[in-house]
Amino acid sequence: MRTMTSMAYWLGFGAFCLVVIGIGLRIYLCEARAGKQMSSNEFWNAKKSLSASSVGLSISASMMSISWSCVYGVQLFYWYGAGAAWLLAIPWLMAMAGFYLLAPRFRRLRAFSQPEMVGQRFGTRTRQLLAVPLAMVFLIWCGAEMYAAAIILAPLLGATKYVMLAIIATVVATYSYLGGFAAVVSTDKFQYFLAAFFIATMAFFGAQAVLQQTTVTNFWAGLPTPPRANAAATSLFTPGLALILMTIASYLPGWLVETDVWIRLQAARSDTKARQGVAIAATNSFIFVGSLPMIIGLSALYLYPPSNGVIPPELKDGSTIFVKLMQDYSPVWLNVFLGVGLAAVAMSTIDTCGNVAALSTCYDIVTPALRQRTPEQILKLARRMSVLSLAAAFFYSLFIESLWDIFYLSSGILTTTIFLPMIAIFLPNVKMQQVQAAVITGFAGTLLFYFLENRGHLQTFEPPWLANTGLGYILWGFIASLLAFVIAGQFRFAIAPTRSAPESPD
Repeated sequence: MRTMTSMAYWLGFGAFCLVVIGIGLRIYLCEARAGKQMSSNEFWNAKKSLSASSVGLSISASMMSISWSCVYGVQLFYWYGAGAAWLLAIPWLMAMAGFYLLAPRFRRLRAFSQPEMVGQRFGTRTRQLLAVPLAMVFLIWCGAEMYAAAIILAPLLGATKYVMLAIIATVVATYSYLGGFAAVVSTDKFQYFLAAFFIATMAFFGAQAVLQQTTVTNFWAGLPTPPRANAAATSLFTPGLALILMTIASYLPGWLVETDVWIRLQAARSDTKARQGVAIAATNSFIFVGSLPMIIGLSALYLYPPSNGVIPPELKDGSTIFVKLMQDYSPVWLNVFLGVGLAAVAMSTIDTCGNVAALSTCYDIVTPALRQRTPEQILKLARRMSVLSLAAAFFYSLFIESLWDIFYLSSGILTTTIFLPMIAIFLPNVKMQQVQAAVITGFAGTLLFYFLENRGHLQTFEPPWLANTGLGYILWGFIASLLAFVIAGQFRFAIAPTRSAPESPD
């Protein structure tokens, strides 16, 4: 019986993999039949022809990930109760509101990537410098999504985590290589509907299992105290005010300059389409990042309550809640479709993060440094870099053990390293060395303070409210970046800024 079930999972998963590879192949062949190979710029920006639905569903699919909204988002609601909305869903909705307001202004900047925008004012070296932490952040997110997908899919398919990591990386690398950003967006739309089906179905099973045992009123009143909270699960501030404020401060500035959303807005047909896309993404985020994960997390808290603050071992600290619900409350035949939806959730985020990492590396670091290049050479480089970025993320995923530190550290790097340079574009009288100093100090400082925080060295002089959050390293990293930005502005350097390289002839 177990063999038959695993075979059914493999058939469903294999069919899905063939479909998404087929989408990439179709884009590749359409270009070939047209007799005009896409340029490297078109490989990255999908010819700037995205509709509002393409923008909105692509943003939605990338955020409706296993690592973010499924494993981590549900885990947070299990850990903290309803107040966990402040630790992911609410900051993300605030970021969506910011993108809606700022989209027309972003699109007036005649550049595609953020490092390119910074480089237009502060030189090629600054562009290349900024692209390094940006590529690192998205490689981290890509690896985290691979890890989260593998630990859930592996037991369903009867395979090891390492086999699943290799298969997922290979499939995404294949259709990304063939179709570029157009393939990422096209597969995202297909993956969105599968992801929505998966999350909605799991919320239904969780709620149904609860209502078979009790009423809504008794459920709400009878929720056990979450394992990481000291208040009732129904309280809106169970994480504590300090952690809530530090989370918003850590996430929001970095998310407002998040590249995967940015490039979708830039690739839209018009300002109106970009804003409509953000509105679609915000609506989906409210449902699939906030509301449904809360239903799943609180249902799991009721069905699998912690004992004296200790999470049941079968939940593995809350990371396998989906697997447990599927095993206990979903029929086997439906689990096959849910397994496919799970794969869709994963790949929609993996391809997005891998694409941004490759874009930052190839488009912003390598290509501006090339002197002799042809359009064909640049396109080949772009395709190869998209594969190499996924290979690097696969290697990183082999060493992941926890998602908590990954998401705070990576989002913190966006805030401490990317936010100030992007703001500097709009400020008068900013010098090149100020931006470069902010990037270097913010990146290195955040990593250094993270190390010191983890070793307990910062807690000796931090106020208790900050020390208890474990996020002080982000605050100190941002202060270091800001100080470097201000201090560098007091000096004059004889070196003139190196201007951005001219556009590729493609």
